[in-house]
Amino acid sequence: MARLRVVATGGLGALAERVLADLDGLVAEMGAAYQAEIPEYAAISDATMVRDVLPVSRRLVEVFLECVVQERTLAAKELRTFEQSGRDRLAMGMPLESVLRAYRIAGRTAWTALCAAVRPGEEALLADLGARWIDIVDRTSSALARAYLSASHDRLRDLDARRRELVEALLTATDPSEVAAVSLRFSTVLAPSYVPVLVAGAGAVAGIDVLLAGAPAGTLGGHRGDRVLLLVPNRLDGPVRRPGAVSAWGRPALCGRALLDEVRHVEQLLVTALAEGHEDGGFGPDDLLVEQLLLGNDRVADALRRRVADVLLGRDTTGVLVGTLRAYLSSGSVPETARREHVHVNTVAYRLGRVRELTGLDPRVPEESALLVLGLGLPADREE
Repeated sequence: MARLRVVATGGLGALAERVLADLDGLVAEMGAAYQAEIPEYAAISDATMVRDVLPVSRRLVEVFLECVVQERTLAAKELRTFEQSGRDRLAMGMPLESVLRAYRIAGRTAWTALCAAVRPGEEALLADLGARWIDIVDRTSSALARAYLSASHDRLRDLDARRRELVEALLTATDPSEVAAVSLRFSTVLAPSYVPVLVAGAGAVAGIDVLLAGAPAGTLGGHRGDRVLLLVPNRLDGPVRRPGAVSAWGRPALCGRALLDEVRHVEQLLVTALAEGHEDGGFGPDDLLVEQLLLGNDRVADALRRRVADVLLGRDTTGVLVGTLRAYLSSGSVPETARREHVHVNTVAYRLGRVRELTGLDPRVPEESALLVLGLGLPADREE
């Protein structure tokens, strides 16, 4: 009662005095309701409830009664207790939804106590008290939520920075002693090798926590540009997939230069998958082999592009030659190609002859058809 800085006389003052007379019992009832109805609060020890939770519930009732009796609104400085409680609940690992649910329980429990304290003839007080109580609960819970979310965003930024620093430190380590130093610096037990996994697509960056939660134990992760880089310890037993995202992965590599080189290979594989028009799915080191073969030799890739892709796409404005060529290269059969393209076999033969005339490569000669397969795997007019 010492915190109620008014002389409580008659009407609202007398009602406030009656509520404050059993404030300890009311606060204990609030705490019991939290623990009975909210699993996260049920897991809190009694000592933590008494030290960290119940004082805020007590202050909520006191502030309300002070404002009512003094006929004033809630002061900005009075919100600080509730803002701090938001930061404290985050530090405790309490979900915001559970914290706000506790506020609703507090509102219900305190209002029941207020109604019980009303004596015959004072019922008219409840209409005004109800509106004021809702306003106080709303303003204090809003202040708590804003502080909780702000602190959460700060923590996520710090976590993302730490993740990025750890991953970059592993990729730039030059020898085992530097890897050991990284382990000590970040207080993290490191695996001898990691499989790099890159994930790109809508929601990939924002979903890094979901990706890490679904990855094998010991997986490290961080943002690499607009993509997520996961480092899976030792080996990858299955593909990493996320709906609406494209993922690519490599082979196990030792921390340091070898791992950095493997990450770069995976980046090239991912770029290739995206360039091929894939919007989801996973691609490993044994996928897109034709494209990967050309990625390693720009000179050969440029020559094939000029001879095949640029020529065909430049002269075949309707796309029928390329369509027929692709169908033939995938089947090796003129009749099957005719069936797929819904044309006569003579039309297929004519179109394959036009390909030979334009490129100098005969699709029916195995060595030359291999060059056509490689050339068609390259986009025309690639920008360096």
